Formats: sequence, structure tokens, C-alpha cells
Amino acid sequence: MNLIFRTPSGNEFEQICGHIREFELDDRDLQPEQFTAAFRDGELVGFGRLRKHADCTELCSLGVVASQRRKGIGKALVAELVRNGPSTIYLSCIIPGFFTGQGFLITGTFPASMRDKLYYCSSELPVPETYVVMVFIR
Repeated sequence: MNLIFRTPSGNEFEQICGHIREFELDDRDLQPEQFTAAFRDGELVGFGRLRKHADCTELCSLGVVASQRRKGIGKALVAELVRNGPSTIYLSCIIPGFFTGQGFLITGTFPASMRDKLYYCSSELPVPETYVVMVFIR
């Protein structure tokens, strides 16, 4: 697939922020060092974020540029984030099938910050699907 993963530069981070707004992802407290960006031939094709809370680490703000979807970039980003992250990572999503294939499991037991995230998603990012919390444990 020939992807290069790295922390985004200033201009690249601004691009990511634009995609986050466009894709209606969690845009709270964005910091460039939280992100891993995926590049192909020097072009930003995707991004993901490991956000540290007081009680856990959350994978969030995962996105792939529309023209690059369905090429395995999202899966590669999740694998890279999990590889470089702590042994336990949580996320909130509406597409659990995608993350189950990456080793995440739906859980009903999760830290308070994920309860807050679930409330945020349900109230601020409403969609017809139901949000779930998932966990990856290495």
C-alpha cells in the first residue's frame, strides 16, 4: 500500500482539521501531537487520533479522504494507532463491524470519560445509527 505514517506538520494539521469539520468528527481540543497522519506519494490520505483522558486513551477523529476510501487506509491507520498506543484503547463509534475486524470489542463497562464521549456523540453528533463504546486490550 506504500503508506507513510507520521505526526502532521502545521499545514497538514490544518488540512486534517478541515476534514474533521467536513466529516463531522469530534473536533474538541485538537492537538497535532495526538494525530497520526497517513500519506501516499506525499499526499495526506487519512488520519487518526489517540486522545489521552485522565482515565483512559481514546481512538477518535479517524478519517480517510473521500477519494481514497475503500483502499484499506482506515484499517492501516487503526493498526498503526494500536501498535503505537497503550495496551488498552477505547473508542465510540457507529460502525462496530469495522473495528471488530481490528480487534476491538463492544463493551458496556468503560471509564467515565467514555461515558461523557458517548453522551457528546449522541447529543452533538446525532445520526440514525446507535453509538457504542468499544475496547481494544493487547
